[in-house]
Amino acid sequence: MPMMDYSTLIYFVNNIQSEFESETKPMDLEPSDQCVKNILDFARSYDVLESELTGHVEMNLN
Repeated sequence: MPMMDYSTLIYFVNNIQSEFESETKPMDLEPSDQCVKNILDFARSYDVLESELTGHVEMNLN
């Protein structure tokens, strides 16, 4: 069975986004500084390489 075209992160983002859209009142949400730092740290350590044999390989470089 082939892998799906989207990652777990995209799945969760789409689910959270649909939950917020279903709310009746608008909400002003702002992430904390620590949350932004964590996301940026992850982005710096994340890389995707393309392989001839396996396609795209996702790596978290610690």
